Amino acid sequence: MQSCDIAIIGGGMVGAAAAALLAQQGREVVLVEAELPAPFAAEQPFDLRVSAISAASVALLEQAGGWAHTRAMRACPYRALETWEWEGFTTRFHADELGLPQLGYIVENRLVQLGLLAALEQHPHVRTLTPARLARLEQEPQGVTLTLTDGTQLSARWVLACDGAESVTRQLAGIGVSRFEYRQHCMLINIDTDAAQQDITWQQFTPSGPRAFLPLSGQHGSLVWYDSPARIRALMALEPAALEREIRAAFPSRLGGFRVTGRGSFPLVRRHANRYHAGRVVLLGDAAHTINPLAGQGVNLGFRDVACWCELLQKAGEKWHDAALAGRYERRRRPDNQLMQSGMDLFYASFSNRLGPLPVLRNLGLGLADRAGPLKALALRYALGL
Repeated sequence: MQSCDIAIIGGGMVGAAAAALLAQQGREVVLVEAELPAPFAAEQPFDLRVSAISAASVALLEQAGGWAHTRAMRACPYRALETWEWEGFTTRFHADELGLPQLGYIVENRLVQLGLLAALEQHPHVRTLTPARLARLEQEPQGVTLTLTDGTQLSARWVLACDGAESVTRQLAGIGVSRFEYRQHCMLINIDTDAAQQDITWQQFTPSGPRAFLPLSGQHGSLVWYDSPARIRALMALEPAALEREIRAAFPSRLGGFRVTGRGSFPLVRRHANRYHAGRVVLLGDAAHTINPLAGQGVNLGFRDVACWCELLQKAGEKWHDAALAGRYERRRRPDNQLMQSGMDLFYASFSNRLGPLPVLRNLGLGLADRAGPLKALALRYALGL
């Protein structure tokens, strides 16, 4: 039987960030991870899974000690964001409006994780068990006993479930989840661009779903294509040349010349845990909530969860193991996550509806939002977590 203060199940971006920050507080942490990511090499092609890391999330990663490692690999800053449906009715955001050097970075998820894992190597208070998976948990008033699939047993005061949307830890803790499947799938397409390095991300709404561009380091980019499941399946089956023709027909001309280098797809699903904790098991990140990726807020919400939990334990001092902290965490994080989920659903439903005057009204709304002054800046600050 091994013992620790906090056991973290899942060493992805959220779990690794939590481990680093809690170790800085002097907590004895055990990180349980099923499979470590492949090491980075500069000649590797870009991963399909990327995230728009907000300014607040960058600050958290810096505090955790992982951001310098990630930046040394590759990360693309973006300074501007544009969204529109009809030409001439565009909402634009720019870093200059908030006096920031950039709004955030587009980064491969694996590189954020690798940066944090590199930081963990400097912490004597963190032990990583890998490859390892959780098989069973038993709760008692003062702690939790975990049994891994290889028979290893852990005793911990707190267990943090950071093992993703289909969290085994959440299931073993007996926490249910509400689930909604959108009528769309999302296709991710990596491209090499004829244009030089870009610092803007943009998104156009169309009758069949949004089309978005995210810049990557150098002359590279990531395209995001939302459409019906049947349409996405058909696109996935195309040869590269045929897919490039479809992209040129579907995306705005500002995309310019490009070549497809990779592709992948997944269904769009919103999930929200019925509770954020059960006894001493606490859910963070995708284990607690997933969101429509329209605004790229998924991992940023997970980092907000991490910041909240770490702050609560830090302020609790000698009472860091008080079971009441889990309830305080849920009261603080559920409203914020629910607001973002509801906002994305409202946005999705509005732009999916073609009835009557709605297209005119929403485009007028986009045009007005661009001239909203302080309200526009306030919305941007909220999205960036500032």
